[in-house]
Amino acid sequence: MHQVLSYETAVRANSSREFREYVSKRTCASLVLTIGFFMLITGYLLGNFVAERKYHIRQMTKDGGRSVKLSSAEYASLQELQSYQKAKDQLLLAAQELDKLQQQDESERYLATSLNTEIFNRYISCTQDIPPNTNIAASQFTEQLIDNTVARQRHCLMIIQRVIDNHLANSQL
Repeated sequence: MHQVLSYETAVRANSSREFREYVSKRTCASLVLTIGFFMLITGYLLGNFVAERKYHIRQMTKDGGRSVKLSSAEYASLQELQSYQKAKDQLLLAAQELDKLQQQDESERYLATSLNTEIFNRYISCTQDIPPNTNIAASQFTEQLIDNTVARQRHCLMIIQRVIDNHLANSQL
């Protein structure tokens, strides 16, 4: 059934008579197919590794060099997207600033709830302001400084008196 090839493979030395073993066509074909299968698997794995490595190197090159080829339409849409992002960032900053100002305004309202705090805040704001028509010559410096300070103090005391009157009027209601 099996034809014998003319290839002699081995000689058994431990038997008293010489026995020659020959390789059949089926054994040879099986050996060739097995080697071919292993070569196919090895080629597939090697090819997969090479392709994966090539893709990885390409990605590293793109990320490292930051060079991306875009068409003009893609570039225009990217520019538009960046302008929208800038506008969004500016609006977000403006909204945060407005929120801070509103919180500061609300906190100032709640800080001045007591009469003493409100009087103190008004006094500080009055004395810190410089009158708009302040022109002082060097020879009259001391006299005008005292006059301006007294005028500011008088104005502040009038404002504080109004605050006290308003507070008393609101507390009686």
